[in-house]
Amino acid sequence: MSPIPARWDEYAWWITRARVKSTSASTSKWNNSSEKGFAMPVTILIVVLVLLIFLIAIILIRTSAFLRPSEPVAPVELPEVDPDFVANHLAEAIRCETISHLEGTPADLSAFRELRRVLESQYPRVHASLEREIISDATLLYTWRGTNLELPPVLFCAHLDVVPVDPGTLDQWEHPPFAGIIADDYIWGRGTFDVKCQVIGLLEAAELLLKQNFRPERTIFFGFGQDEEIGGEKGAKQIAAHLAERGDRFEAVLDEGGVITQGIIPGIENPVAMIGIAEKGSLSLRLKAVAKPGHSSTPGKTTAIGILANAITRLENHPLPARLDFMRIIYSALGGAVSPTLQAAFANTWLFGRFLKRKLEASPTTNASIRTTTAVTMVAGGIKDNLLPASAEAIANFRLLPGDTVEDLAEYARLVINDPRVTVVPVPENAWEASPLTSPEGAAFQSLATTIRQVFPGAETAPYLVLGATDARHYAGLSDQVLRFTPLVSTQDDLSRMHGINERVHVGSLGRMVQFYMLLIDAWAGGELKRNPVELPTEAPGV
Repeated sequence: MSPIPARWDEYAWWITRARVKSTSASTSKWNNSSEKGFAMPVTILIVVLVLLIFLIAIILIRTSAFLRPSEPVAPVELPEVDPDFVANHLAEAIRCETISHLEGTPADLSAFRELRRVLESQYPRVHASLEREIISDATLLYTWRGTNLELPPVLFCAHLDVVPVDPGTLDQWEHPPFAGIIADDYIWGRGTFDVKCQVIGLLEAAELLLKQNFRPERTIFFGFGQDEEIGGEKGAKQIAAHLAERGDRFEAVLDEGGVITQGIIPGIENPVAMIGIAEKGSLSLRLKAVAKPGHSSTPGKTTAIGILANAITRLENHPLPARLDFMRIIYSALGGAVSPTLQAAFANTWLFGRFLKRKLEASPTTNASIRTTTAVTMVAGGIKDNLLPASAEAIANFRLLPGDTVEDLAEYARLVINDPRVTVVPVPENAWEASPLTSPEGAAFQSLATTIRQVFPGAETAPYLVLGATDARHYAGLSDQVLRFTPLVSTQDDLSRMHGINERVHVGSLGRMVQFYMLLIDAWAGGELKRNPVELPTEAPGV
């Protein structure tokens, strides 16, 4: 330490010097500690940045591998078809009231016989060249023999029956539902969309091909069931049993299913042709609650209806877990048509799965695509307002994702309800498993997708899970390639009319449907299911 000076001015200088030295020392210490303090946050920041870059790289790599770019399709000149000519045929078929009523109510077979006569008149070449069998009184099976009987055949399906029309809605129809009216470029009536258009489209295509002396190498079947709307027990199920008994097995099966839509799939603006590669199963459970009966003036602590209500509440409050399997398949197939955000999200469900599930659960349609659904559809209990019933019943219907089984669902319901006063019993006639999956990489799917893109330029193609039931499920044991697609460009409004009021189909769409079937029949009739159908001769249909 320096000696203290004697004079004031020296003292002041000394004080100033001492303060400067002290400040310098403090600053030096502070700088040293700050450098050490800053070092740790900088290190953490670098680590975080490295991890973030690594995470982004993983997301981008997985996204790139996830997307499947669609192959370019060779343009094809479409065969000439007169849509007005086809529309008149469909209108005539609509006038045959082939209604499927509730189970136990016999169908009006005379209407099916009349439809059969109509088809015979409209398609003379088909009925002269193809073999026709009548199964279960009203179901039709046509066989178009190929030149090479060693090749496994293919099967095209549709159904002849339609759902009833609610008499209370007749005044809301713009045209009577069974009049077969053509107006404003539409054919109006019950069954135009679901699905007599497909029956007419297939037979029209066959008639035109026969007129051009087309002969398939592979045998082709057309199967038209009589009761698809109530389960297909007398129609498709009997066709399948008949073919299985003969030992027939199919290279591919095509039934009704998805259509070409726009603006329905989240994040997709382009038109998308939805090709069903599987369909959900179904299980109806009968819930029966029992309690002591009596007079409503002296009720016990619990009643049969209250017990049942609690069981229903527990089922609804415990939905089956969501699974993203099928939505991932859809978005993978759509490739670049999907917004970049959704591409990354579906490619990395390990990271974004919770977000996607919340988003998809917001819509009834997409929610049904990601889980086995639960819906209580019927309730019965009590006969008088002052009597306590001894029992109350409800029907809960589950639609099963592939992977969930009827047996597992019944046990799941019992565990969730967890009440010995409630019995849970499957309804046998309303219990079937989800169908097997058809590979979207298979020849049948790829050939179908190619034909769609040729006939409907600009449309994307994607596999999907059919939420309802079709006749296709009855053919699952006869082919590894069962697909579900109806070649119609449809809006949400069109879809809402199906089974509803003012069902209709556009005349131009019907003509395009015939062109589609002509190309697809040609593609599937060869030794291999061709991915690029050859150009067919163009000729307008004659009367």
